[in-house]
Amino acid sequence: MNQRDLLLQAFRRGEELTPLDSLSRYGVMALSQRVGELKREGVPIHTEMVDLPSGKRVAKYRLVGQMELV
Repeated sequence: MNQRDLLLQAFRRGEELTPLDSLSRYGVMALSQRVGELKREGVPIHTEMVDLPSGKRVAKYRLVGQMELV
């Protein structure tokens, strides 16, 4: 299973992921690139910028709406 498929399954389970989440949970370092691939394939992913306690801003991604589990 490739990184894109791992992330798609996570989003379908309702997970919201930041780059640090994707690295620690799935070993995916290039979350924004994988999300871009999914979006180009028509997967409805919402991007939200969030402030961390450290003061940094990062993107948090989640699936929009319901998609059937494959």
